[in-house]
Amino acid sequence: MDATAQPEYLLTKSTFVCLTDGALVFLDLHNDRYSCLESRHTGPVARLLGLPPLTATDPENAGRLRDTPCEEDVARMVQDLIDRGLVTQDPDAGKRAEFIAQNGELRELLGYEIGEAPKIRAGHVLAFFKALIVTKSMLRFASIERIVTRVKRRKERHLARGGSEPDAERINELVEIYKILKPLFVTVKDNCLFNSLFLIEFLAQYGVCPTWYFGVRLNEFYAHCWVQGGNVIYDDFIQTTCQNQPIMAV
Repeated sequence: MDATAQPEYLLTKSTFVCLTDGALVFLDLHNDRYSCLESRHTGPVARLLGLPPLTATDPENAGRLRDTPCEEDVARMVQDLIDRGLVTQDPDAGKRAEFIAQNGELRELLGYEIGEAPKIRAGHVLAFFKALIVTKSMLRFASIERIVTRVKRRKERHLARGGSEPDAERINELVEIYKILKPLFVTVKDNCLFNSLFLIEFLAQYGVCPTWYFGVRLNEFYAHCWVQGGNVIYDDFIQTTCQNQPIMAV
């Protein structure tokens, strides 16, 4: 298929897709729901969406490629995706399906040496509590689609104004301040959605608009999100993020 040609089917505008463990996974942001195809349907549906097909050079894919469903079976699967609002043939209601490339050269923030710490001022504390109030309010009263849209539009405005990311030292300082203050006032643990949004809201008050990544893995299904600037992870570890295939980047 010509990469510039319009594929036969499009994702709806609130749907995102990735390929992990040999299967297509869909994120329906509007309904905050994940779903995936059977492995045998992944190749045919990927082609209809204009996505790169599975290749036989991958030993894990060889069996899936031999177990190709019939056209009627694929048609039923595509119709089910349409009925669930994940796929459309209307160019005005859809967008081209794309995979998010996972950077193979990820790094973590350096942090501070033991015995060293940034100077925390009153303004940092005020910004921290403002971010905390906004984060809790949004997660309580707003849908995930609305939250993501808010973060996306703020970043677009930032870029439109010619905004750029502060240098690495400034980022390191702000994230370290956040990490010092957080356990003093917040008891929420192991909640990546809360933690990543909280950091994003804190950094936004200093003109920092990093990328909010959402990822999934199918082996014991797990959904995760984290904050990243370029190829630098702000709030997580490489070994954790690399276990998850990015499905959406805001």
